[in-house]
Amino acid sequence: MRILLLKIFLFLFVCAPAQEIITDLSYKYMYADKWDKAIQTYNFSRPFLEEKQPLFVHGINGSLSYILASNNKFKQGINASYSYFQSYSENPNFVNILNLHFLNVGYVIRFESYEKWEGLCTDLIFAAVSSALFRNVNDEPFVYDDIRAKAFGVGGDVSLKTSYSFSIKNNINLSPFFQIGYTPYLFSPKSESIINQTSRLVSTNHTGIFTTQIGLTFRMPKRKNEQ
Repeated sequence: MRILLLKIFLFLFVCAPAQEIITDLSYKYMYADKWDKAIQTYNFSRPFLEEKQPLFVHGINGSLSYILASNNKFKQGINASYSYFQSYSENPNFVNILNLHFLNVGYVIRFESYEKWEGLCTDLIFAAVSSALFRNVNDEPFVYDDIRAKAFGVGGDVSLKTSYSFSIKNNINLSPFFQIGYTPYLFSPKSESIINQTSRLVSTNHTGIFTTQIGLTFRMPKRKNEQ
């Protein structure tokens, strides 16, 4: 699924007439109630741990958007983003690391103000989401039945992003932005077994996810052959 989404994005990226290419980097906060419950149960059932397993809260995100040429205030485009979260705990003779990856590929509706609030930009993004959760114990992949344990997930996400552009030079703009997102249903049936070594004991086979982001966007100029 993730490879298919990436191929679609690359095809559109190469073939579609672009107005501008946008990249950004941000800090990302996440709240996933079912995964939090699984980690909290892991900590509760292991009172001997000196350092508890942290929740998935703080992460990083990078994204690339490809906005199509248009003379309207409302523009369309495609977006791909990658997010990474880690939960790390170190105890005597036991280091437990949970690595969580997300890949989003989606459709962007962009509104740009050219009047009183020139430079203000708002994106509404609808995206397909894929996730991958891995666990390492003492710097080695966690293995179950001679196979590396992993949990994949899939769902949908909607997010709203607001930025304000400042021109740097050569038509390159720097834009601080704030973004909120919501994934109502991410299907990931094996996540609890990776986190807590249980299945459907303390959580369901899915979770909802709420995110916020703050970061910087770089907006590149139009291609010369399209101006």
